[in-house]
Amino acid sequence: MVHPIPGSGIAQTYLISDEKDGLMVVDCGSVGAARAVEDFCVHTLKRSLMAIRIIAATHFHIDHIGGIAALLAKCSPKTTVLFHPLVGAYLKAGRPLSPMRHWVTGLVPTLIVSGFFGIRKWSNLAFDGPVGVPLPLFQDLQSVSYADRIQYLEGKHLPRSRIGIGGWVVIAAPGHTEESVVFYNEASRELIAGDLILGRKDGRGYLNRFCWDEGQTKRTFAALAASIRVRVIYPGHGPVIWSAENAFRKVDGFGEALARGDSREGGICGSRNGLRHGRSGRCRRRKWRR
Repeated sequence: MVHPIPGSGIAQTYLISDEKDGLMVVDCGSVGAARAVEDFCVHTLKRSLMAIRIIAATHFHIDHIGGIAALLAKCSPKTTVLFHPLVGAYLKAGRPLSPMRHWVTGLVPTLIVSGFFGIRKWSNLAFDGPVGVPLPLFQDLQSVSYADRIQYLEGKHLPRSRIGIGGWVVIAAPGHTEESVVFYNEASRELIAGDLILGRKDGRGYLNRFCWDEGQTKRTFAALAASIRVRVIYPGHGPVIWSAENAFRKVDGFGEALARGDSREGGICGSRNGLRHGRSGRCRRRKWRR
């Protein structure tokens, strides 16, 4: 079951609960979000933070990772942090974060519509540190205090893999950033979409124009829309998108995505290096069509 955490701040934090496998937190983006997770666990779920097994991020931007250290400090020593392997290349080898485009036409509307309204307290603007800011000025700030707790998805784990919490899988979903992922549960038909898809107050969604590669964003969305069916989409910013049949139909550009022909049913986009996941479950190389 997915719980949107009230008062989590600019980006939306989600808690996945499973009676057998424990808890998983996705996108803990500020110190305020970490406190909100603690409050929700203790007072609503009546569960200890020691039940949190995994803290994950859909991508490595400060508003989605900025509270991980604060939350991790109150969790079990066995709690792990789950990242895409490209994050490891950034933290270990100085690889730059994905350069972002459409700062004015993409980022500003998002902040106005869904970002600033999520701020309930000053702690929503408090972060573990400046790491994860996609600007050249911050590229040398490449360290986190929990490096020894990170588990990177590698090799056979991408572009799609189970993560050990209920029936949830992680799927590579490049577009907003090169290292973006989404989390999907086939049984409940729920998708935690990160900043690939954003929500609006009218109950619909749209593809995020503030991104590393807008064309890749559309290809990833097309592949997901052709491969899986979702009842609920939990966006990185904005209200939840719900439909009894197929929530993708409530995302602007759904018809265009199907018409593009960039994906086949059963296929999931991998990363820009051409990985693709087919019905057989094996990864194979393909050349991206432009």
